[in-house]
Amino acid sequence: MNSTLLFIKKKWYFFLLFLILAIIISIKESRTEDIHGDPYIFWAVGKKFILGQHLYEIIPGTQEYLYPPVAALIFQLLALMPFPLAVGVFTFFNFTAWLLLIILTYRILEIYFPNDKLKLALTIGIITTIRYFWHNIIWVNVNELVALMSVAGLYFYLKNNVNFGLALLTLAMWTKVMPLLIIIVLFIRRPVHTFISVLGYSVALLIIIIGFRGISLGIQDYFDFWNIAFKPFLLEGKVYTLWIAFGISATLSKLLMTHPDLNGIHYNIAELSPNLVGKISLIVRLIILGITYFFVFKTRKQIQIPLLSIIVIYLTILLVSGVSWEGHHVVLLLPIVGLYQILTIERKRKLRNVLIVSGIIVGFATSDIVGTNISNYLQAFSLITYFVLFLYIVCVWLGYSYLKRISFVAITLLNKNE
Repeated sequence: MNSTLLFIKKKWYFFLLFLILAIIISIKESRTEDIHGDPYIFWAVGKKFILGQHLYEIIPGTQEYLYPPVAALIFQLLALMPFPLAVGVFTFFNFTAWLLLIILTYRILEIYFPNDKLKLALTIGIITTIRYFWHNIIWVNVNELVALMSVAGLYFYLKNNVNFGLALLTLAMWTKVMPLLIIIVLFIRRPVHTFISVLGYSVALLIIIIGFRGISLGIQDYFDFWNIAFKPFLLEGKVYTLWIAFGISATLSKLLMTHPDLNGIHYNIAELSPNLVGKISLIVRLIILGITYFFVFKTRKQIQIPLLSIIVIYLTILLVSGVSWEGHHVVLLLPIVGLYQILTIERKRKLRNVLIVSGIIVGFATSDIVGTNISNYLQAFSLITYFVLFLYIVCVWLGYSYLKRISFVAITLLNKNE
């Protein structure tokens, strides 16, 4: 941590500018957000949590609430403030979370590459993902909070503060479900300890919810979450086909099903039935999950969790999630920085350069910098998902090479012992 503090002292002017920008944007958002955006849902659900009302009833003028009850436990902090102030505070928090995620990413890379210069890799990661963080900030979304919980949880886990790391990951899982996939990685490596710890922390969170909401309403919150929010995605094939929806399910549905054009843009290439597209999507996602956890299982006995396992699980989350909005891609910071450094060590500079260029192009081409029509077109055809899929394929290739190496080492050691 001393190196981080020294860097902050040297670059104090950068952090001062960052602080000024955070304050300006926070004030702007507090004055412009209305009841139709996500922050109002968070604020209103926090109010419901405090007042003992049902969390999953539609709030007039807003979208549906799809987060677990633990998220509402957190959102009640926003509800303690007037809505404009809550928006400003949450926006400023997102700026702070961005900074903390950059620091934590750097610290995790130091664990794996203690003797390497990592500032260039970190800079590339920041430039490549700035679009997603900015999107999350101006829409005042919760994705940076969840990313911060999960990345911090992994950091503490890697630093042998296993229980605190699992506590943060459990909190992330019950705030937004998909960090469960990270916990499964740790379960494969240490099943008993991970299961007991996560179960204990989950029960503790349930008790806290019941303490605030009462037994009947607290338990009902979890049933409502399952029936209204989670089951439709998991078992009923619910999928979003908006042009700004990403991930395997959304991408296949946008491409292969009929839906309204976007400002004259016709962005489906086939007209298959929702049932068939749902089956194709399920197969593709199961294949991705199978490949991911095969690598995790094969490397489970490594003393340290391979960095590639951490990278690939975040990419898997973005690909197999029921929907991945643009702001969800803030979790790409660690994968991009990690892949850059791995490709540098492996002397795969051409592939590394392709990663850099494609990442920057995708980030800026899907923003309004290139014009609204071009941006909408590229988002409608899920350019961001293709980039994530490209990163995933690179990981699979690197993972295959990694498994061959450790297999060769194991055979060599066995022959020596004989």
